[in-house]
Amino acid sequence: MTLLNISQKIYISVAILGGLIVLTLLFVLFYKNFLKGHRLKKLVGYKLYRFSNLNDYLLLHDYYVNIDDKSKGLVDHILITNKFIVVINDYQVSGVLSGDYSSEQLKVTTNKGEKLIANPLNYNRNLTKRIALFNDLDNSFLKGVVVVNDDAVINIDNIPAQYNICTVSELKKLIKEFDKEEVKPFKEDTVVRFINNLSDKNSRGMNR
Repeated sequence: MTLLNISQKIYISVAILGGLIVLTLLFVLFYKNFLKGHRLKKLVGYKLYRFSNLNDYLLLHDYYVNIDDKSKGLVDHILITNKFIVVINDYQVSGVLSGDYSSEQLKVTTNKGEKLIANPLNYNRNLTKRIALFNDLDNSFLKGVVVVNDDAVINIDNIPAQYNICTVSELKKLIKEFDKEEVKPFKEDTVVRFINNLSDKNSRGMNR
């Protein structure tokens, strides 16, 4: 067996060290993004909690919806107002979010360049429609909202009234606008039936 010379040992050591540094940086980046997303979810949940208490609305968190036979989607918050069931998903984004509401991908632009991401509005709209379907609700009773962090810039075209996107600071105003719409308020049995259909194991919290 040929022993490694000093230069080979140094090369291997540097390669290993470089690999460890890259892995560490990737972990730090991933963990940083995870923390940002977690903070956003807690912030939105707290604001919705206060808003629901002030208006006597019903608030639920972390509801899983069947997408197909093999997968489920997560709704971060469900707010039941006097007129609508509002299905809310949080999305952490850095930069300018642009594109068409119905496109498969949206563009995120920062000072470092551009990248394409899966359109979170499509995900939220899909979950909202499935909640209506699985609970035998008229789809017009539901609203879908994607909430992004306040330092994000939203530049989305052709956003419809039923499915929307806003920053955290705009969320309460948007929900108030929903309840100004000329629709009949919920019948009590409709709300009770919907709540009874929600599995307790799929909802970690309920506040009134």
